[in-house]
Amino acid sequence: MSNSGGRNFLASVIGWLIVAIIVWVLFGSIFGAIKFIFRVVVFLVVVGALLSLYLRLRADGKK
Repeated sequence: MSNSGGRNFLASVIGWLIVAIIVWVLFGSIFGAIKFIFRVVVFLVVVGALLSLYLRLRADGKK
């Protein structure tokens, strides 16, 4: 009898570990993709701002 209770508890713990690992991997992938998209957007905004500033400064020098 006590062996069956121990096995049920161990099966429950292993099941929750499997679920935790799957959730961790999936959410890690989702958050990684969101961070990548955020970095690309920030990079494009910074490069666009610097390019705009460069062209304005260059145009003012030609006058």
